[in-house]
Amino acid sequence: MQEKEAFAAIAQSEFHSRRRRNSLIRHDLFAEPAWDILLLLYIAHHRDQTMEVGRLCTAVSVAPTTALRWIGQLLDRGLAKHLAPDSAQGDVHILLSPCGIEEMERYLRDFLHRERLGGDLDRYFHKP
Repeated sequence: MQEKEAFAAIAQSEFHSRRRRNSLIRHDLFAEPAWDILLLLYIAHHRDQTMEVGRLCTAVSVAPTTALRWIGQLLDRGLAKHLAPDSAQGDVHILLSPCGIEEMERYLRDFLHRERLGGDLDRYFHKP
């Protein structure tokens, strides 16, 4: 599997795991809409697609105002960018910026490397 294919598989798996976790454990315990947005935007990037803002808000399972606030933060930090609205429908689309792609791939590369090494959880546990 190519590295970029592995990155996309990790991002998709993590997003689906988060949705599954939220359905099985009290939903109000977990809230990281910015991370969910970044995962979805990376998956869209891998598919050579963009995300329409309304669909992105729905997909991250938070109030639209919360999702829009986090999208604004990602735009302000240069991790995402707008596409000009489609003149036919007027939908605003978001995609990762080159910086956002680089940041996500750095994380996903590290994640892939740690998984191959078996993770580093042992350092947190004390052996009697």
